[in-house]
Amino acid sequence: MKFLSILFLLVFNLLGAEVISASQKPKSDLESIAKHAIVFGTGNASDVYVFVDPLCKYSRELIKKIDDNKMLQLSNRYYIFLYRLPRLDSEKTMQYILESTDPKATLIEIMIEEDILELVDFKAKESTLKALREIADVASTLDMTQRPYMISFDKDSKYCRVSEGTASCLEELE
Repeated sequence: MKFLSILFLLVFNLLGAEVISASQKPKSDLESIAKHAIVFGTGNASDVYVFVDPLCKYSRELIKKIDDNKMLQLSNRYYIFLYRLPRLDSEKTMQYILESTDPKATLIEIMIEEDILELVDFKAKESTLKALREIADVASTLDMTQRPYMISFDKDSKYCRVSEGTASCLEELE
């Protein structure tokens, strides 16, 4: 009888708890840092989360394609996150972009127009440093090794597509 009571309580707790499945975790992690994103597009077909290093030539090419293709922006929403590649010294550039009065315009100037900045004396606010840490924490859970890195979710889907590697949200798509 004791065993049945324990089993009942265990099942009750498991069914009653609100648990985020492994396949939903990347999406909830990405949504938690969306406030730090530079957003391109207004569409609602897909949410595309893009991690770029502003000094990476491949990241620059991708941002140029996203900026140039207005049809993609009408159908999708792109959340651009600044995430440093270890081999590039882009920390101050990322901080400068996030602290500018218009981060999207500054991102375009630096990544597409390739404006050169002298940031030796630039000192970022603690809130900017915290935002970049939060982005890096989420990125590290996704085991990113390359930039740009993209992960997309179609509207109302918990499953995803990724540009490299694996993510738990791919499980049902295999």
